[in-house]
Amino acid sequence: MVSSPHRSLAQSPFSSWEHPAYDEWNTGFSPQTTITRENVDLLELKWIYHFRDSPELLGAVPPEGIQTTPLIFQGIVYIASGYNELLAIEASSGKELWSFRPDLASYGDASFWPKRLATRSLSIHSGSIYMQTSECSIYGFGLTTGEVNFLLPRTCDQIPGNSGLYFATFAPTFFDNLLITRAQGNAFGGRGFVSAYDLTTKELVWQWLSVPPEGGDPNWGISEADKGNIAPFKGDWGDSDLIGGGTSWGLIAIDSEAGKIFLLTGEPANQFDAALRPGPNLFSNSIVALDARTGEMVWYYQVGPHDINNHDPGWKVILAQIDQGGVNRKVVISATKSNFVYVLDAETGEQVFEPTHIGPPNFNTINQNPENEPDLRASQRRYLGDIFCPSQLGGVFSGPAFGYNTIFVPSQNTCGTVIEERLQYKGKVIDGFRYLLVQDSPGNGSITAIDASNGEIKWELSIPNRLQSASLIVSGNVVYAIDRAGVFYAIDTDDGTILRDMPLNALGSAGPAIGADARGNTLLLIAVGGSELTGKKSGVLIALGLPEGADFSPPLDLRDLISIAALTVATFSVAYAVVSRRRHRSMKTRPK
Repeated sequence: MVSSPHRSLAQSPFSSWEHPAYDEWNTGFSPQTTITRENVDLLELKWIYHFRDSPELLGAVPPEGIQTTPLIFQGIVYIASGYNELLAIEASSGKELWSFRPDLASYGDASFWPKRLATRSLSIHSGSIYMQTSECSIYGFGLTTGEVNFLLPRTCDQIPGNSGLYFATFAPTFFDNLLITRAQGNAFGGRGFVSAYDLTTKELVWQWLSVPPEGGDPNWGISEADKGNIAPFKGDWGDSDLIGGGTSWGLIAIDSEAGKIFLLTGEPANQFDAALRPGPNLFSNSIVALDARTGEMVWYYQVGPHDINNHDPGWKVILAQIDQGGVNRKVVISATKSNFVYVLDAETGEQVFEPTHIGPPNFNTINQNPENEPDLRASQRRYLGDIFCPSQLGGVFSGPAFGYNTIFVPSQNTCGTVIEERLQYKGKVIDGFRYLLVQDSPGNGSITAIDASNGEIKWELSIPNRLQSASLIVSGNVVYAIDRAGVFYAIDTDDGTILRDMPLNALGSAGPAIGADARGNTLLLIAVGGSELTGKKSGVLIALGLPEGADFSPPLDLRDLISIAALTVATFSVAYAVVSRRRHRSMKTRPK
């Protein structure tokens, strides 16, 4: 039992970061004005929280580091490790208040779980914080006590027409008294679904399915032909029992006023021959609007018909109000692994303007833009012994942000190839395909600013390393980014100038967040590390803030302050000692 640490101070309306991408629209934009481009270079270390060592779970694939954007609410920071451990941390001190670690060994009896672990988001709703564990159980906790006050077990179980596998990575979202959830499973043949449950009774209210059941449905999508940009036709998907994919695993945007939710669907399962699923394969690789109360599809826009490149839109969809020459328009924004950025009318799903292509030109990819004539019978065999760019990882494989009537999009420059091999899929061995990264890919990245009123590129910044998983955020005329190598960037929103960069020497997979502690001090939070893919590295959560008082010391250089690769408990005392020495030295040399 933990008592509330925060004082009863009036909180600024901009002092919290309550949603994974700041708000229900997933903009990633905080209107706070404390930390800005004028003073971001003055940020100094406030505290470091060191994540516990990972538990042993034989047979499970280690997670790709810490991928959860921290939440900040009423003076408490909430974050989760890749091993589904939820932590509540006092924002003013970095002191752990409470934690919850599920019994990972109990996941083993979930027949639908492919032994994958990740936690990519948390949700706060009506006085509780929610997390979905990797085997699709949804927990709610008291914000200050950590006591479990809600449990909805294994929402991936018993999905109709499915024998594929699922693992959950994102927390649920909410509309009125509905809890809305989904899971990931494209690579394991899981049938895409979005489910809504009554929060009070825990009864299933509606369920939307993105692809037909195993064995196909000759009339799939025919009745909704007037709702989208790609016309369905009889026999789309064929009649194979290998059909699967189209899972909606990313962040969902909520339009409470209109009573709609906006989501993205993933690629078709590409482990089996795509020639067995002739057609556009609706409603995979799509931007979709659903009636939040009923689950009925309002409209769809398929961005990649009959995908064989794994180029889904994936990570998150943004709902935004853009200014077009003084006229406000509500739009839906999505960026895909194929490096196209789409802006659609939120009411109709129609293009506001032609999609914007970012990054280097695509090489040897097909069906990348629905405006072109797609090859609806293409097979992965076309790539045997050949490469395509972007790879199956993109392109865009992290969350864009929207602010100042501008779309900020992270991308990475990788190439992939395909090999044939015998593989396990849906409980049997098939002659299938595996996607591989080309080792001599460029491996760099970029951040592109796009004018939301017309789709024109305003600026593009090249980054030496890949940008994957860690979403961008925008605040105080600064774009914040973390690359795959753990380099943190603060970038001017107007022209792409790097205002500050800090190498943190650990895997960068989680987006940052900005919010206030109980005393009203604004913090910038960055989580890095926690990966075991290339050797065991502990994860850390770093809190940065402005110096106290108006007479600022010169900014601290964190380059040699934090070496996360070798971080131990002793680092805490060393780090603070360095800070203390530098502050003392700065006071001596500061002009009088």
